[in-house]
Amino acid sequence: MVKKLSPNRVLRHVLYWISLIIFFGITWGTYDNDYVRSFTIQTFSLPARMILVYVSLYILLPKLFSFKRFFLFIFFYLITLLLVSVCVQRPIIYFYVQPNYLPGWQSEGYFTITELVNTILDVNIAAVVPIGMSFFRLYYNSQQKTLALEKEKIEAELIQLRNQVHPHFLFNTLNNLYALIIKKSDDAEVAVLKLSKLMRYMLYEANTDKVSIKKEISYLKNYVDLEKLRFGNFVDISFHSELDDDYLIAPFLIIPFVENAFKHGTSSSKKSWIVINISTKQNKLVLHIENSKFQNNHPEKNFTGGIGFTNVKKRLDLLYPNNYSLDINDSNESFEVLLQLNFI
Repeated sequence: MVKKLSPNRVLRHVLYWISLIIFFGITWGTYDNDYVRSFTIQTFSLPARMILVYVSLYILLPKLFSFKRFFLFIFFYLITLLLVSVCVQRPIIYFYVQPNYLPGWQSEGYFTITELVNTILDVNIAAVVPIGMSFFRLYYNSQQKTLALEKEKIEAELIQLRNQVHPHFLFNTLNNLYALIIKKSDDAEVAVLKLSKLMRYMLYEANTDKVSIKKEISYLKNYVDLEKLRFGNFVDISFHSELDDDYLIAPFLIIPFVENAFKHGTSSSKKSWIVINISTKQNKLVLHIENSKFQNNHPEKNFTGGIGFTNVKKRLDLLYPNNYSLDINDSNESFEVLLQLNFI
């Protein structure tokens, strides 16, 4: 379907054809100083040129524009060019222009190869600029549409990944609270208060693309406090943070690493330890977590294959491509994670 042309577009088209007549009229008119004749001949060349241009712009390009149909567009364009040249331009030149405006012209015949080629080139020259510009515009719009769809896909995936954190984390935290209630610990009330702060952050404060790093660390501290209540003296926990500024970070990006340390580096019957250090300096985050390891635990295998690690790896790749490094060191006695991330 041919699109309705706006007044501005019509004006641009009219100016283009007038400019074309003036340019070639002056160019060819300089040979014999007969500019009137030159302008007249260029005017009679308009029908064939306009047919080629508008068939290409409003039929061939919209229907065949894609990388898979690029050669098909060239094929139909050449067919259109040949038909317009032979059936429109050639009759006008041969039967009207040459007898009336080029009386001294000795034509070799209607289907002479040389004159047909000249006619084809003359018709084609008017289509180079508009088709080139339209091709570029369609290509640019196609790329922008692809980028927009890719962005929407990434955003949808990020929302899905972030939402996966909530039930996963909540499940672990409720298990912690349940353990305190079973023990009839007085710390259960404190745990409920900590949990309410966690839920408030999860439901209201972290419902954005980026959050304050200070709020994220406060969230982590509440989680660590809950784990301290759960394990008591069985786990030696060190949590240290040092910030040079309040940067913005994607929410729930650090918690999977902390969860992993407690999940695979602690024991309710053996003495264990966890060290968590978080620092920011000059637009860069450094997260260092190290935890004890037992013979019957395989942190790297469990962590790298679990929901948390898969989730956070995907989020890092999507949110901070080429702006982070993640190193995991699994030794006989400890499991270590080092995340370095550039804020963007």
